[in-house]
Amino acid sequence: MGKNIVIEQNFLEKGHTQMEFDAVHSSIEQKLKNQEIFLPSQFATLSKQARPQKPYLVEYLDYSFFDDFSDKNSFMYDSIRPGRSVNDPTVTDIRALQYNPSHGVIKYKLNFEEDYKDLPRRIRRRVVMPETLPPRPKLYQSRIKISVTKWKHLQELKTVIPSDCHGYYDSLPY
Repeated sequence: MGKNIVIEQNFLEKGHTQMEFDAVHSSIEQKLKNQEIFLPSQFATLSKQARPQKPYLVEYLDYSFFDDFSDKNSFMYDSIRPGRSVNDPTVTDIRALQYNPSHGVIKYKLNFEEDYKDLPRRIRRRVVMPETLPPRPKLYQSRIKISVTKWKHLQELKTVIPSDCHGYYDSLPY
């Protein structure tokens, strides 16, 4: 909205299309073949190396990256479902969405050949520029804990993992 750009988002039908990212995933899978991986960070490194001429941009995320979107009052719409009653279209029937920043309106298509229609939902709140909104709270305040059983099983794996990787497994919160 801040850049006043209309965004069109298409949802592909399962089994009927091929996306540019299929080639990305394929090259990463090829790079991962026959590799020994002991740490999550090794996935990021190998993903970058999957295309040596122009390495993929890989961002290693941790718990602090994720924002909390549970406050539904901060959304402009309560739902993007195009129908309201039983047998009306649902979210999974949507094939395309169009976000128009000038009015804050979302339009949708149920098939690619039709024209966009206004989402039959009332806008919950007036359009506010994103830079004027307070930052969203973070979803997690610290690393997510795993169960004691999972932690113990990971400790057992240390017998086949290089010792310089043990610190990662020891530091996992449980």
